[in-house]
Amino acid sequence: MDKLVPSLLAVAALLGGTAMAQDASYSYSYDVVTSAEKTKVILDTDIRYNTDDMYTLMFLLQADAAGYIDLLGITTAPPGVRTEVEGQMALSMLEKVGRGDIPVYIGQNQPVDGQWYADEELVAQWKLRLYDNMKADLDPNSEVDYSSMQLGGEYDPATHAGTTLGPAEGPAWEFMIDQVKQYPGEVVIMSIGGVTNTALAIQNDPTFAANTSGIYYMGGVTPRNGANGAGSFNWATDAKAVNIALNADFPRQVLIPSEISNTVILIKDVMDQIVAADTPVAKLIKDVAYGVWEEEPEREQSFWDVVTPAVLMIPSIIDDTEVRYMQLDEQVGPFLGVLRQWKEGRQPDQLNPVEVVWTVHNEVYWDFLVGLYTTDFRKTAN
Repeated sequence: MDKLVPSLLAVAALLGGTAMAQDASYSYSYDVVTSAEKTKVILDTDIRYNTDDMYTLMFLLQADAAGYIDLLGITTAPPGVRTEVEGQMALSMLEKVGRGDIPVYIGQNQPVDGQWYADEELVAQWKLRLYDNMKADLDPNSEVDYSSMQLGGEYDPATHAGTTLGPAEGPAWEFMIDQVKQYPGEVVIMSIGGVTNTALAIQNDPTFAANTSGIYYMGGVTPRNGANGAGSFNWATDAKAVNIALNADFPRQVLIPSEISNTVILIKDVMDQIVAADTPVAKLIKDVAYGVWEEEPEREQSFWDVVTPAVLMIPSIIDDTEVRYMQLDEQVGPFLGVLRQWKEGRQPDQLNPVEVVWTVHNEVYWDFLVGLYTTDFRKTAN
């Protein structure tokens, strides 16, 4: 299926790679610095229903429809659940919002340095955390309850229960390499899960990183005061992969650390605005997520991953940022995944700069997100 035609108003506003985000229902005017012609995005995600990954995908689908980016495809990554199950959930979401034109590639479950987690003695000795994808990888027949994270009944890899769509052929890392070769200097890797697929792309093609536009991560616990942090849920599952990416020659590396969850919080008032809209994205959110907000009106949900595309598209929403240099401890043991960081001027020479985004302007961020979710760009294009 061909990609949907972007909003004509959005396309008309794309001058010199900058779009004035006026065609949605915004309270502010935004300088969107990206465009579909120049900004191709691969979403590398451990996606599941009712998670910030789901909201990130909806954000990117709307941005794609508006002409702000070109979403090339989705690659599934650890550590959420098995990457095959994540793929089924992503396909189900895409079908429900009428975006079956976006391909989904299944990523690798195992970390790049092998199945260290299969060593029961080592895991027990250091009380290492095993993620769901690791447990299922050790025992594919293990009973894992995905019912709260997907629609359409039990997962069936043969039929992709819950959707009539199927994943694209070939490994995720190969798709990444192919797209970067096709669009040199234009592809952004948006890594909001484990970094395994990106590391495999780097290992299989030494030119891969340099020929992207850059990589935007969501991961890592990165204390503002410069103290050592942690790998976080996303990064700790494959610390070696993170280091491979951090040490690669990406033109730009931007990190949204876990700490941003302390300031960017989804509340019911925002959800009410979203689900009141008549758009496929808003309807999906209402169908699969709004019920818990009706039951718990005081509920709050951290919006880690969903900050990442906004920072890419509208850098002016950044409130506080600083360059850091970092590595993760990849030795299997008590310090696995510990993040070590250096401030500018104190770093080892071999490390690359990473732009760490500490905070964003919340009011502006939420206004843009609500306007994006609630605008039907397909109707605008007609």
